Amino acid sequence: MPKNPENFELLVTRMLDQINMGQGLDELLDSAYDQLSGIVPYNRIAVALLEQPFNLLRLISCRSDGDVALKVGYAARVAGSTLAPLLETGQPRIIDDLQEYLAEKPSSASTALIEREGMRSSLTLPLLADAKPIGVIFFSSRTANTYTQSHASLLKRLAGHIAISLERNRLVTELQRTNQELADANKVKDKFVETLQEEVDKQTGQLRQSERRYRSLVKMGQVVNSSLNRREVFEHAAEQINRLLNCDRVSLVLSSDDEESRHGFAIEFDGDDRNWVEISSQPLPDSAFGWVRQNGQPLVVDSLNQSHSFPEHKRLLETGFSSVAHLPLLSRDQHVGLLGIASRHEDRATQWDLRLLDEIGAQLSVALDNAAAYSEIDRLKEELHQQNVYLRDELHTDHDFENIIGDSRAMRQLRVAIEQVALSDATVLILGETGTGKELIARAIHDASSRRENLLVKVNCAALAPNLIASELFGHEKGAFTGATQRRVGRFELSHHGSIFLDEISEVPSETQVMLLRVLQERLIDRVGGSEPIEVDTRIIAATNRDLKSYAEAGNFREDLFYRLNVFPIHVPPLRERREDIPALINHFITRFSVRMNKAITRVDRRAMDGLMQYDWPGNVRELENIIERSMIVSRGDTLAVDASWLAGDTEAARKPPSLEKTSLAEIECQAILDALSRSGGKVYGRDGAAAALKVKPTTLYSKMRKHKINSSRKHSSEEVALS
Repeated sequence: MPKNPENFELLVTRMLDQINMGQGLDELLDSAYDQLSGIVPYNRIAVALLEQPFNLLRLISCRSDGDVALKVGYAARVAGSTLAPLLETGQPRIIDDLQEYLAEKPSSASTALIEREGMRSSLTLPLLADAKPIGVIFFSSRTANTYTQSHASLLKRLAGHIAISLERNRLVTELQRTNQELADANKVKDKFVETLQEEVDKQTGQLRQSERRYRSLVKMGQVVNSSLNRREVFEHAAEQINRLLNCDRVSLVLSSDDEESRHGFAIEFDGDDRNWVEISSQPLPDSAFGWVRQNGQPLVVDSLNQSHSFPEHKRLLETGFSSVAHLPLLSRDQHVGLLGIASRHEDRATQWDLRLLDEIGAQLSVALDNAAAYSEIDRLKEELHQQNVYLRDELHTDHDFENIIGDSRAMRQLRVAIEQVALSDATVLILGETGTGKELIARAIHDASSRRENLLVKVNCAALAPNLIASELFGHEKGAFTGATQRRVGRFELSHHGSIFLDEISEVPSETQVMLLRVLQERLIDRVGGSEPIEVDTRIIAATNRDLKSYAEAGNFREDLFYRLNVFPIHVPPLRERREDIPALINHFITRFSVRMNKAITRVDRRAMDGLMQYDWPGNVRELENIIERSMIVSRGDTLAVDASWLAGDTEAARKPPSLEKTSLAEIECQAILDALSRSGGKVYGRDGAAAALKVKPTTLYSKMRKHKINSSRKHSSEEVALS
């Protein structure tokens, strides 16, 4: 039970008096801290208030007889804390032993800080105003088991009065702030009313001048924006300025990329006559242009007779002009040029409306900048058009790059190699005879790689002139050589983040090979005529029909470049080494050309097929494609006929006259199986079996035999099977 309850009642009465007298929280807590001594045991009293909308408890006051670890200003979230139930229920909380409490709930950081101060027990009461929690008050003791429910009941009354005081202080503070805001608003209103009349008087005085200036600027805006040619823009502006100011000369000096000099032009007025004058190169130092640019303000000279320190002024004086004004032309914080206005009479420049001239200069700057931008856009548009023409030619080619036709062992190995290298960024060297489909392999590698969403740019090195190949590959700067009228982006830059296919790489000149070597080593290129290296991220795929290693050893190709290219070589077999793929290729080409030519070819002349199978195909797949296309053009009906004279090998089949017998691809396959079985005596497995003769797996052969209903134990004499 608390000691001296009479003294406690006296303390409560005094606190009510202090609240009624308007004393603040600090005075109340000081009074409570001092007068509770001997009534309630404590060594520390603290108050924390709720802050909305973040639902935080922030410590606003603390009285202790020792060092304080939990300091004023400390804040913690209520949600999930041990104080949340207390604020929800409005009931006090007694902790008999803080050390045991922390052992059970070590996550209470604030309790741990109080325990660090040496406190062993605590009593926490909610502060309620209008039955709503506004904070808590903490009583702590250095002795365990200090507080009882009697203490809680007694101190609950004290907590209620403290809560009333806090809420009252909050309301008073808000009222004072509102009153101050109203007072400040009244001061602003009074000041506004005072200045409003001044502004009305000022605006009334400037209205006529502004109206005249506005009309002049509207007219100037219409004039200078009537053209996108800088010379025409200036001519229109000069005529308008002459009418407004009655001046005798208007000049324009344009900014340029050359920081050492500027040039421009002027119009001199003499009655109705207009005289164009070209302004020669203007040195930047010690010139009017340089002074205006450096100081960023107009330069006005009323008498050139008394001041002609700049070369431009001396020339103006010599040609009969007596006063001049120079204004800077700025657009997007960039210097566009210098506007000059001159008169043959002295003391004219200071009479001109410089504010109007500034606004005219601003409009002229934008018009000149737009004209220059339009010229640049027009140039870039033309460059983009040229690039699009190239890209359409390079990318929209008449090939089916998603399928590599053929199921021979060589083609299966080729597909495995493509799959192995595609997902890496390794350089690939494709080796093979002309017409074997090296570009098709390059496209298959690119399409299977992570770069598939970007460009595959192809370059036929043999088709480019030796003196132009460097410019084509790496681009060039304007003026790099005769005919280089503008900067050009090279094909390596076009293939950035994509792939580049260098066909016929052996035909690259030796001086360009050095540049290619740098790309492979450092991934950097230099435009022809450029001074800054450009980083490129491109995957290089090269191809050649030569034995590049022997070619390099003979001194015709750089060996270091060969070894840089030869990271992952892929050999594309010639068609004569994979004859079993010829029927599938023929079927593929017939299907494609049938759609294009609107023909329905379903059969192949047997003798023609024999000739196609026996021919050595020096032009490989490309030659086969051309033969099939030519045959499709001349063939009638549903049978593909091939003129034997088209096969340059002059084989026995080519010398025979074409047969009218209709043969399908399925028939050819069936007949080939029957012939192989006949030669092997019906044997499928083994070195002398039919599967080995046809260069297929025995299981594959059995599958095809079931398809054609062939039994190896009996002889067959099939003549026709429809084209599948």
